[in-house]
Amino acid sequence: MWAERIAPVDELASARSLSEELGFAWLDSHRSDPRDGRYSFLAAWPEEEIRVAFGAASPFSSLEKVGQPTETVNLEGPKPSAVPQWIGYIAYDAFWSSPVRGAPRFKRSKDPIVFLRRYPALLAIDHLDGNAWIVGDDEGACKGFRKRLEHDQKPKIIRPAVGPLQVDDAVQHRSAIVQALDYIARGDVYEVNLARRWAAKFEGSAFALWQAMRDASRVPLGMFLDAGERAVLACTMERFVRWHAESRTLVTRPIKGTIRREAGDDDAPKRLRTDPKERAEHSMIVDLMRNDLGRVAETGSVSVDAPLAVEPFTGLYHLVSTVSCVTRPEVTLPAILQATFPPGSITGAPKIRALEIIEELEQHPRGVYCGAVGFVDRDGGLSLAVAIRTATVQAGEVHYWAGGGIVEASDPDREVAETDLKARVFTDAVASLRWP
Repeated sequence: MWAERIAPVDELASARSLSEELGFAWLDSHRSDPRDGRYSFLAAWPEEEIRVAFGAASPFSSLEKVGQPTETVNLEGPKPSAVPQWIGYIAYDAFWSSPVRGAPRFKRSKDPIVFLRRYPALLAIDHLDGNAWIVGDDEGACKGFRKRLEHDQKPKIIRPAVGPLQVDDAVQHRSAIVQALDYIARGDVYEVNLARRWAAKFEGSAFALWQAMRDASRVPLGMFLDAGERAVLACTMERFVRWHAESRTLVTRPIKGTIRREAGDDDAPKRLRTDPKERAEHSMIVDLMRNDLGRVAETGSVSVDAPLAVEPFTGLYHLVSTVSCVTRPEVTLPAILQATFPPGSITGAPKIRALEIIEELEQHPRGVYCGAVGFVDRDGGLSLAVAIRTATVQAGEVHYWAGGGIVEASDPDREVAETDLKARVFTDAVASLRWP
């Protein structure tokens, strides 16, 4: 790996200049937290691509070839473990790809369920010290990227035309919640996450919609990805997994538990932390993630750190816990995903039964939503966020989902209202793009 320091850059201006280039990707952050969000990355002009279509028996096996460390030539700049080499997504629907899962209710398309692109060089912006770097395979790749970046022209970004929003009927969603509560009462499941979908006709720049979503809610793990026939716009704040290949440390930070955040309401964090329903919802998922990590962990290494922390985001407070372990020496990227995917916070417990109930009760296949977005780093490690607060633009339509965890103490009306609250990042963004 080679790193070349450059003059500080305007992140948004740089993103706009690259937004129409082949394979444009923006891993967007805004804070200097070394744990999550220290760097933003801007990339274009990938050299390789991995696509796995629905129906693959082992959709994660393709990651065997990408989880290889690269040689470090220049030790300046970000560490290889912090820098993306492959960027992309793993769709929620990857769970249903394998024939051993049984026949899903919904028919899936041949859209990629695993999509990764390898970038020989990219721009890294350090939010801790304000530095900017071109980082890549070698000096030649970095110089080539810098030359393209400096001579690139600002594209004309076409303001989107977004049709009327169509949202899954609230009454039908409430009925699904009631059915989920019946499954819980019968002992089939302890918790299940149910979501509803917003959809509209869409023309113009998906990147312009992404800017509007970014303005509505800044997050540490955002991503815009032009994946060719599909654009993925994620405003996610939830860490799915971070695996450091050298130390073999694996971390997940599940979010479960939500309350509205309003100016002057200083008691909201305490109410969230002490709410029996929210605590139960959160604790079940922490236990699930402990179990998932235990499948690849060295014996006795799984731990829960900083449980039930309340973290503030735009318009919301969330409960977050950190679960970590040290993986066994033989563990690989495919093994980690096989053990943990899909994320427990957006499925339920027990996970397999919750996934079956989601397939039964929701109104559409989820696609990318509730899968994972992020990158494989240059040290062979993995950095993925949960694909919540995520829109997809494809074939003249935009789709967005919002959901929540259902437990025995859930109130159906409150759960429906929570989906509307969580959808605000999207609906507010769409409203800001409407012509006067």
